[in-house]
Amino acid sequence: MTLIDILNYIDSNFTERHLGKIQEFIKQPSISATGEGVRETAEILLRKIESLGGTNVHLAETMGEEFGHPQVYGEIKSPKNKPTILFYSMYDVQPVYPDKWILNSKKINPFGAEIHEYEWFPGFSGKCLMNRGVMNQKGPTMAAFNVLETFLELEGELPVNLIFAIEGEEELGSPHMLKFIQEYKEQLKSCTAVYFPMFFENYDGQIRFYLGVRGVIEAKLWCRGGSWGGPINRNIHSSSSGLVENPIFRLIEALNSLKNDKNNEILVKGIMDDPKIIGPSSEDLEIIHQLVKNLNFRDLKEAMGVNKFRDIQGKELDGEKAIIEQLFTPGLSINGIEGGYYGEGGMTIIPHEVHANLDIRLPPFQEVDYVKNCYKRHLSENFPMIELIFGPGYGAGKMSPSHPLIQATKTVYKKFNKIPLFYPLLAGSAPFSLFQNKLNLPFVYGGLGHAGRAHSPLEYAVLESHDPRVGGIKEFEKFFATLLVEFHTKLSKN
Repeated sequence: MTLIDILNYIDSNFTERHLGKIQEFIKQPSISATGEGVRETAEILLRKIESLGGTNVHLAETMGEEFGHPQVYGEIKSPKNKPTILFYSMYDVQPVYPDKWILNSKKINPFGAEIHEYEWFPGFSGKCLMNRGVMNQKGPTMAAFNVLETFLELEGELPVNLIFAIEGEEELGSPHMLKFIQEYKEQLKSCTAVYFPMFFENYDGQIRFYLGVRGVIEAKLWCRGGSWGGPINRNIHSSSSGLVENPIFRLIEALNSLKNDKNNEILVKGIMDDPKIIGPSSEDLEIIHQLVKNLNFRDLKEAMGVNKFRDIQGKELDGEKAIIEQLFTPGLSINGIEGGYYGEGGMTIIPHEVHANLDIRLPPFQEVDYVKNCYKRHLSENFPMIELIFGPGYGAGKMSPSHPLIQATKTVYKKFNKIPLFYPLLAGSAPFSLFQNKLNLPFVYGGLGHAGRAHSPLEYAVLESHDPRVGGIKEFEKFFATLLVEFHTKLSKN
């Protein structure tokens, strides 16, 4: 068999055989925040790897007594001299708000794996698969498994060896990934590189090739009544507001002390002037320069669903400054605040507690422990009534465009007549730096196919686009098959 035979098989069998397997997988809920369906999904993947002939397949329970979800681990190895790729992915998804999943005035089941005609951007439409996780990340994960099955069915072996590390906590900030890497270091050090499957086409078919990710730290701020003031153990009538302080106001004051959001400036001492932050390199600046030539910022705002970007020094962000501000500047977001009464009607109370969820974004080279210490010091000195609880965190990961792994992936894109547009970093985060720093493993992520609305209602992935420039899940499968062959060729040890 040849690669052409593999690609032809995918073309001929995608609708009848592969699509249904993807639908079946994404229908299974796996919400890591609540635990709904998580273990069931992990066991589906475990059986899938076993069906591929995987060995040492098991659920890696690395969290001890803590809350957590298992890693799905397995190996497919050949006695032949092949590079070993660490197939890293995730099987957990974000929570859903079913009432928000409405298309053309009709409700869509967030876990129904329904196929709908959908316009994802003005002038771009087609047949799409809708479901939580179809983009991020269960859709590309199961599509990749379809490709592995195809190779084994037609050739009897894979082009490369694989070690699977598929986690169920990525949406929680990968709190146990470092522990997993430490415990499985002997197995993982046989790998040559890390690959993370993703649908990477923009709304118009342009390939976005991200060379890294920003770091992230999750945090929660609590303000409860206590010796400083405020109700201690219950809500009290708001008529006492002349006598008793309100924890919500104190929390708001503390949040405002962390960031000047208008100027995107972190006010915590030591963050913005951290000497470890050196900003974009000359290589990054060249990439950014080329990127600006090819980006339409008006379309970018349309795709995000915003009317304008933030103003810095009285001028809306645009061009190279916008990209640098987004990727190379420390970030802080308030994800939500909860406290008191916020239902229908009114309730005249002073609540006894309130909390806020935050995420802190780290540019390259800024260290997690340094950032945590800065925030701890700021709050303890200025707001001792605020309790700060850090969740998981990891630093930024970054690759050079000249690395052989990146060049091999670029070659595959070109085989599909795609000229990738490089980005220095993804504005989001993933734990690639842990593989990079602890195992010295290079990483790459991506693939063909357009998808969108991750973490939002009506999350979708394209099946058939009316515009021939835009690929779908089938094109991702063909890309991944070609990438495995390219990895064999370019990464094999002499």
